[in-house]
Amino acid sequence: MLKRLARSIERVVGSDVHEGEWHLVVLFFANLFLLLTAYYILKVIREPLILLGGGAVSRSYARGLQAGLLAAIIPVYSLMANRIEPDRLVKWVMGVFVGCLVVFFALGRAGVPLGFVFFVWLGIFSTLSIAQFWSLAVDIMSDAEGKRLFPMIAAGGTVGGIFGAQIAARATGVLHPHYLMLVAAAALSGCVLLTHLSHGAGQRHQERKSAGPASPQRDERGGFTLVLRDRYLLLIGLSVFILNLINTNGDFILAQLVNLKAQTIEKAARQQFIGAFYGDFQTYVSTLTAIVQIVVVGRVFKWVGVTGALFFLPLVAVTGYGASALAPALALVATVKVVENSTDYSLQNTIQQALFLPTSRDAKYKAKSAIDTFSVRLGDLASTGLVFLGVRAHMTTFGFALANVVAALAWIVLVAQLRRHQLSFGAAGAAPAPPEEVALAPDLDVAPAPSLAVVGETEPATS
Repeated sequence: MLKRLARSIERVVGSDVHEGEWHLVVLFFANLFLLLTAYYILKVIREPLILLGGGAVSRSYARGLQAGLLAAIIPVYSLMANRIEPDRLVKWVMGVFVGCLVVFFALGRAGVPLGFVFFVWLGIFSTLSIAQFWSLAVDIMSDAEGKRLFPMIAAGGTVGGIFGAQIAARATGVLHPHYLMLVAAAALSGCVLLTHLSHGAGQRHQERKSAGPASPQRDERGGFTLVLRDRYLLLIGLSVFILNLINTNGDFILAQLVNLKAQTIEKAARQQFIGAFYGDFQTYVSTLTAIVQIVVVGRVFKWVGVTGALFFLPLVAVTGYGASALAPALALVATVKVVENSTDYSLQNTIQQALFLPTSRDAKYKAKSAIDTFSVRLGDLASTGLVFLGVRAHMTTFGFALANVVAALAWIVLVAQLRRHQLSFGAAGAAPAPPEEVALAPDLDVAPAPSLAVVGETEPATS
């Protein structure tokens, strides 16, 4: 019975789970499910906390502060990763997040305003916790295993995101947001337990494949230095940067067209129109994300591999924003954004995790955390700068869409280089080549924080 169920799931997702791997897959699936359930509960309740406590301006400042804090947190995290075993580090950091939620609950019930601080904290939590989860996954699994199993595991995050949002939507009318923090804390406590079980299962899995777990030589350099000194990691970081620049700029284009449309409607009905539009928009994105993650991603990995899949989203961006520049209609731009976001949260997210499979253990924890957090927020900041300058230069939708096309073409060039590195790893038996030094990269452990104060927002990977 269980075997038939397992085979049915494999056929639906398009993954190929070998004998002895199901236990590990189920643990990682459940872990990511709980993590995204907790995040989406917190994501829903943060909005009334900050909007009622400080307004939209306060919300924008909070986004900017996230990027600055991450620039300081990543070097500290790298130092901790040099001294603490990876599985212990992941559990310890997750435990700190659980403790923070308990403190937020106590302060909130005592009447302390939490909106601004909680918004900043949640942005750091979402990026760092999800990066840690995938660091553990790419550490335990080999290159070939990850490419087979990641589509199945990532589906747990997609389902968890939908489940968490539904819990929050239905509970907000019954429970105060502060109590939902405890619900999220309970889910994260489950993540700590599942992380412990996943690491133990991963060690046994590695021991079955070899005489014993390897003990690679540790690299004491910090996350930013690892990225700057390794061309492959730098290419990944630049790819993530451009992805979020395009995505956040696309959000602005859509918001601008929605606002223009709202101005043509009777004033009393504008708020209802905007709310209904974005409600439908998010529903379409969530539904298509689930379909693509569960039905498409595994098959794409089988048919064209990671190297071929790398080109999907850049090509979507070139064609979608090219069409939007020529015909800047709300319906067309909204369709482009639905396809772009759902592809990003499903296929592109799984690709980005798989790119780290052939890297060193230190890169999987320290460099990955730097890329998955700081590069994301830096892309958002760059988009904010583009909007700031574009508005003052009276750029139209055509100009912003054309900027995305140019960025997407540059992204395709980066992707072609990433593909060459991936193919070289495969030719070497999935063993990473020695780090390729970037001649002009300074030997820094901390990247300078951007000066802009406002940052856009993208979804965290896996959702």
